[in-house]
Amino acid sequence: MLVVFRAYGPVRDAVGAKTVERELPPDATLEDLLAELLAEHPDLADLLYADGDLGDAVSLTVDGVSVSRLDGLETTLSPGDEVRAAPPIHGG
Repeated sequence: MLVVFRAYGPVRDAVGAKTVERELPPDATLEDLLAELLAEHPDLADLLYADGDLGDAVSLTVDGVSVSRLDGLETTLSPGDEVRAAPPIHGG
């Protein structure tokens, strides 16, 4: 299945592109996608992870929903999903 990864800010700098497409197996999770990206771009680890889990330096969403409201790294992806990684937005 095809999944789109959109990167913003420092994540974009680390992967060298705003949009990356990946073909993943049908039962793939967010963790599977990130593992593929990390294999090519190891600098992403410092941006995405803290103490072995997702950190808070980057906000990750799947089709506009924060992965913290889904199943985190175990979020199952579907064909055509769009995963976005961007610096968190703070409001006041």
